[in-house]
Amino acid sequence: MEQLLTHLLQNAAQAMAGRGRLGLRSWMEDGVLHLCVSDTGPGIPSELLGKIFEPFFTTREVGQGTGLGLNLCYEIARSHGGQIRVTSQPGQGSSFTLSLPLDQASDVAASS
Repeated sequence: MEQLLTHLLQNAAQAMAGRGRLGLRSWMEDGVLHLCVSDTGPGIPSELLGKIFEPFFTTREVGQGTGLGLNLCYEIARSHGGQIRVTSQPGQGSSFTLSLPLDQASDVAASS
């Protein structure tokens, strides 16, 4: 989970290129823990939204990233019985919301 949050926060900070707002919000609803990382960066073009969780997909220049960060976040969320979703508005920023069922999280921890 630490790696997942680190990737989301780093991606948000890098997207804003040092200027903007980074938000972190959490809440519980119906036994599910939600954590949202949002930024006021340039947003993600709609034609790329379907690709961002794919391994090795990156919009960064060669040598600036491996394209594995968001894929790793997706896999970590899934391995804990959760999901990660993205919403984005070009020119206004992006939000990544991690949702984890609390009963599933305790089952995973008990079996580890």
